[in-house]
Amino acid sequence: MFNQKNSRRFFLQGAASLAACAALQPATAQSRFPSKPITLVVPFAPGGNVDIVARSLGVPLTKLVGQSVIVENRAGGGGAVGTGTVARAEPDGHTLLVATPGQLGTLPEIIKLPYKADSLVPVALLSRTPVVVVVRANDTRFKTAADFVKAAKAAKQGVTVGHAGPGSPNHLALLQFEDSAKAQVNAVPYKGSGPALVDLIGGQIDAVVDQITSSTPHIKSGALRAVMVLGPQAGGLLASVPTLSQLGLPAFDATTFVGAFAPKGTPAANVASLQGWISKSVAQPEFSNVIRDLGSEPVGDTGAALQRLVDGEVTLAAQMVRQGRLKAD
Repeated sequence: MFNQKNSRRFFLQGAASLAACAALQPATAQSRFPSKPITLVVPFAPGGNVDIVARSLGVPLTKLVGQSVIVENRAGGGGAVGTGTVARAEPDGHTLLVATPGQLGTLPEIIKLPYKADSLVPVALLSRTPVVVVVRANDTRFKTAADFVKAAKAAKQGVTVGHAGPGSPNHLALLQFEDSAKAQVNAVPYKGSGPALVDLIGGQIDAVVDQITSSTPHIKSGALRAVMVLGPQAGGLLASVPTLSQLGLPAFDATTFVGAFAPKGTPAANVASLQGWISKSVAQPEFSNVIRDLGSEPVGDTGAALQRLVDGEVTLAAQMVRQGRLKAD
């Protein structure tokens, strides 16, 4: 017989079941990743190589993760501002840094920062890009690479060259060029390649050390011209552009890599998921075709490969600091 006592017992059992289900819901929701939009922080101004790579990645990545992917530019300090922002972010994988290994490997060697090389976890490699010296196409002083080298050597700080900021790959490449050519230029730091290229086109500076990715649109438009490649011989737009070794100068490889990093403490499962999604995104035409058209090369490699590049940057930066050739501007 169903009496008041049974009714009370069934009510309590039902309430207990509902409470148990309610207790499970937060854990289930918490394990779902991503549970909100993913933000890609670019530590440079819009228009540069890293910015282009991040925005190109956002298109296929949005489709794979099922969430919006937002690109946020946090320029300043040669990349230190944006990198610090991600280092302090919630370590859940929803905020990533898209940057070069130099932001972790070089900057901590030259600037007092609230983060270290191990403050972020490498997630995946995205691209590799040749580094070039570009000048205005109509600048008759630098018709050839030899003209540029001669001018740079002729007068101390007689040639003004822009770069993406203290400690950036472009800055290191410029320092290595000075060492190779036994020259000293007037180096001008910017908050990214974009603003530097604007000033170059406007005639405020003589040249820019830049990744080909961000210079390509201006080269194709006829505004700029690449005079030399600071690394191995490249193809495409750079097929006829000489390298340092072809100019008889000691060679070095300033090829720039761009990768994605997550805050230290991000769950390993989330990092693994991000690495898989990013590797798939890099292979998609929305990313790979855009990057190749701009003279770069998509690279869907692992976080371990990115970590090796960071370690190499630490070694190079420490060496340059000891030699007095690298310091904060």
